[in-house]
Amino acid sequence: MLVKSMTEEEIYGIGHAFGYYDYEEKTGMSAAFSGKEATANYICTYVRGVLRGGFLHTTSERGEGYIAYKLPKEKVGLKTMWPIACGMLHNSTLKRLLQFGIAIKRGGASLQDRMDKEKKPYIFVGLVCVREQYQGQGYMRKVLDLAFAEGDRLGVPVILETDAKNKCDKYVHLGMELAGTHDLGTYGKLYDLIKYPEPTKANGTV
Repeated sequence: MLVKSMTEEEIYGIGHAFGYYDYEEKTGMSAAFSGKEATANYICTYVRGVLRGGFLHTTSERGEGYIAYKLPKEKVGLKTMWPIACGMLHNSTLKRLLQFGIAIKRGGASLQDRMDKEKKPYIFVGLVCVREQYQGQGYMRKVLDLAFAEGDRLGVPVILETDAKNKCDKYVHLGMELAGTHDLGTYGKLYDLIKYPEPTKANGTV
């Protein structure tokens, strides 16, 4: 279901789940920001942006898990990007962000960049989160299925990238394929993942 409003407490719940995620190593998104709390605060601004843009979905009214995704022809406007950009600058430094951007560029073209260049349609997932009190209860599969169902309906793949090997392994376990790995040096790695649409069944045949 599409999320139309959230309390600040609910938003921070998502931010905290990201900011204080156990990467099992000193890399990941937090390397681009000045610590765990700054990362959590940035994610809060990201959530506010995708909420305003109409891209945020949840598993139920309880909000066990959340996913933000963009359909092939949807545009990300200023009302979505402005709070995200402000959040990046407020919770990091321009120097740190530039260094992180250079590291990403040196890591090679992402799956999203390659598909854009080839003009292939896809659903892009920008955020996946299961709130901490619901983790380990199967909600990751349920939240991903929201995007996978859209991919099947439109006949296009679902793609995302993650910054942790243990997250990557979870996505593969839940049906995605690893499509590329990018070495960011001291910033760790980024992992491209894709889920192809299920073949359609026509006239009762498989």
